[in-house]
Amino acid sequence: MTAQKNKNIAEKSNKMLDKISEQDIVQYLLNNPNFFEKRPNVLAEMNIGHDSGSAVSLIERQVSILREQKNDARSKLHTLIDVADKNEQLSRRFNALILALLDTQSFGQVVDFVQQRLVKDFDAHQVSIRILKSANISSKELSKDDIVEAKKWDEAYVNTFGKVIDKRIPVCGRLPIDQLELLFSGDCEQIRSVALIPLIKDKTSDCIGLLAIGSTDKDRFRADMGTLFLSHLSQVLSRVVERHVKRN
Repeated sequence: MTAQKNKNIAEKSNKMLDKISEQDIVQYLLNNPNFFEKRPNVLAEMNIGHDSGSAVSLIERQVSILREQKNDARSKLHTLIDVADKNEQLSRRFNALILALLDTQSFGQVVDFVQQRLVKDFDAHQVSIRILKSANISSKELSKDDIVEAKKWDEAYVNTFGKVIDKRIPVCGRLPIDQLELLFSGDCEQIRSVALIPLIKDKTSDCIGLLAIGSTDKDRFRADMGTLFLSHLSQVLSRVVERHVKRN
């Protein structure tokens, strides 16, 4: 009688287990996080395999997961600290650039200073500033060679850089050789990536020209990179350049 009773109980239990899904078990354990603490004998009988191929207890596996999460969090923290440090350095260099630009006395000084400082402090290889025809620079500000170069460039820019001017936002990435030739002349073959920045003082102002920053590193200026700093540089440089520009 007892054997038959035990058999009936076992069959009933098996039927109940058939109705319980793995998700039900998972949810129960989540709702009862101290389940194994109250039943150490059950935990002692369990072995959980994982990617390493070895068998460990649930507690050991849990500790391993927590350790991995800790290491991941530490790595992310170090990355954030590194980014913050680079942003701080960038901010200091940018502030120094602004202060120095405010002290320039001519357009020639502006061009020379921007080229030197961006190459030295911002990992640029070549820098050029091109002023549009609608914002003519006084002939006193340019040498004869500069005037000739400006005229040549102005004739070609409309079809080549019109979209960049119209969008009014910095563009980063790789440029075709014909555009590089217009921007950097003889050094264009070394340029692998470029930041092209329309010079716009504010939302209501017209674009007075372009600032092009070229790098020999193909990944220095990427299409997916942020352009906040470049936009700030555009606003500052536009105001400085306008002091030496005579509009039609």
